[in-house]
Amino acid sequence: MATVDVDLPHVKEDDPHHHGPARGLGRWLYTTNHKDIGSMYLIFSLCMFMIGGIMALIIRAELFQPGLQLVEPNFFNQMTTMH
Repeated sequence: MATVDVDLPHVKEDDPHHHGPARGLGRWLYTTNHKDIGSMYLIFSLCMFMIGGIMALIIRAELFQPGLQLVEPNFFNQMTTMH
């Protein structure tokens, strides 16, 4: 049996065609890292909690006094459904 030595081209660190890990927004959008996904889940849940809380405050303020109009009736119905 014969052995053949083959020299494979090595990727240099300064090679412009070599892509490193994603940076910036791409790191968060295309991640499969469980820590990044957990952070995004936590941030999203806190944002939705704040939006729901603001909607609840608007609904309660609207119902505080009879005849008080803070938002239009159609939007009030939509906001109640979303909340």
